[in-house]
Amino acid sequence: MNRAKTPEATIGICGAGVGGLALALRLARFGFHPVLFEARSKEAALSEGEFLTLASNGMNGLRAVDCYEEVLRQGLETRAIELCNARGKRLALIDQNDHLAAFGTPAVTIRRGVLTRILIEKCQAEGITIQFGRRVTKVDNHAHAVTLNSSEGTGLAVDLLVAADGLRSFVRTQIFPDYTQPQFTGLIGTGGIVDAEIPDTNGVMRMTFGEKAFFGYIKTASHPVYWFDSFPADTPEAVRALEPAALAAHVREMHADDPEPNRSILQAVGQVERSYPIFDMPQLPVWSSGRVVLLGDAAHAIGPHAGQGASMAIEDAVVLSSCLAATLDHGAAFARYEALRRPRIARVVKLTRQNASRKRKNSRLSLFLRDLLLPLLIPMTVRASRRLFAYRVDLDPLEANTSFESGRKYAA
Repeated sequence: MNRAKTPEATIGICGAGVGGLALALRLARFGFHPVLFEARSKEAALSEGEFLTLASNGMNGLRAVDCYEEVLRQGLETRAIELCNARGKRLALIDQNDHLAAFGTPAVTIRRGVLTRILIEKCQAEGITIQFGRRVTKVDNHAHAVTLNSSEGTGLAVDLLVAADGLRSFVRTQIFPDYTQPQFTGLIGTGGIVDAEIPDTNGVMRMTFGEKAFFGYIKTASHPVYWFDSFPADTPEAVRALEPAALAAHVREMHADDPEPNRSILQAVGQVERSYPIFDMPQLPVWSSGRVVLLGDAAHAIGPHAGQGASMAIEDAVVLSSCLAATLDHGAAFARYEALRRPRIARVVKLTRQNASRKRKNSRLSLFLRDLLLPLLIPMTVRASRRLFAYRVDLDPLEANTSFESGRKYAA
C-alpha cells in the first residue's frame, strides 16, 4: 500500500528507541513519511543500557522490518532458563531448545546498543530522517495537525504524532496531563557486561533467588558474561546517590551469600554505572487523543521480569503501522490498534507482576515457601509464556490475539 498521498503522510515519532525505530521502518514501507525526534545524541542512544532478551514473538516482529537476520547473527541464542534457590539447588529448568521449531525462531540476548544500531542503520539506509539531540518541549494537538516546539526551534508541524518516548513520556504529560504517574514496584535493577573466568553456560540463562536479591547471568565462549540483578528497596532513590564503585560494592554485598559463580562474576565488576528503579504504569483510560497516539512504555510500561518490554514495543509498532495503512481515518486506526493490543498487554503485565512478586521474598518463611512452591508453579508460568511466544505479529498484524495453543508449529 502506498499511502504517501494521503493527508496523514507525515508522521512524527518522539523517541528513537526500539519501538520508535521499528515503527518508522514499518511506516516507510507503507509509503508514509516518518520523522524521528530523539532528545539524546546518537552516541548516547547507542551506549545507553546494557542488554536485553528478545523472546520468539519479539524476534518474529523484527521480520516485519527486515532486521531479524542481523539481530540473530549478532545476538546470543538463549536456549534455556535455569532457576536456583539461594543454596544453588535447581528449582526448575525451562527448556527453550524447541523454540525454533515451535515458534519460528529462538530467543536471543543482545546488547541494547547493538540492537539500536541495527535499527538506526536500517532507518538511514531507507532514507528515514532521525533528528538526534532534538528534545520536544511543547506539543499542540490541533484538528488538522500536531505542532511541536523543540530545543532546536518552534512551529514544526506533522500530520500525526506517536509518543514512543518511554516510561516518563513528555508527550503523554502534554496530551494527558491528568494521567496517573508510573508507580514504583519496590524493586531496583542493575546489570552489566564483564569478562570473568567462569564456565560457559552454553546458552542457558542461570538465575538465582538469593536471600537478599535476585541474580541472573549467561555466558558463552564467544561472549563475555551478561549479568543482571534486582533487589527490594523502599524508594526508587534508595541507591541513586551511590557512585559507580560504591554501587558495585553494594551489589556484591547483597550477593555475598550467593552460590558460585555469582560471587566470582561480581568480583570482576569494579563499577556499576547506574541503577534502574522498576516502575509499573497503571492502566491508562485511552492511548490516543486527536492526532496523537501512545506506543510502548509510554502506553503500558512493562517491567523486566518476563523479558517482554522490547518485544511488546516491536509488536505495537507493527500493529499500529498496519492499522494506519488500512484506513484513511486515523481515529479509527488508533482505536483499532488499542483494541488489538490491550488484551495482550494485560496478559503480559499479569505474568510480569507474578514473576516480580517472587523476587520480593526475603523472610525465612517466605523463602522456604517459595522454594517449596516454585517447582509446582513454574509449569503454569511456562504454559502462559509459550502462548505469548506463539504470537506471530509479522504474519497477520490485524488478527486479534485471543489465544494460541502451546506448541503450535510455524515455518521460519
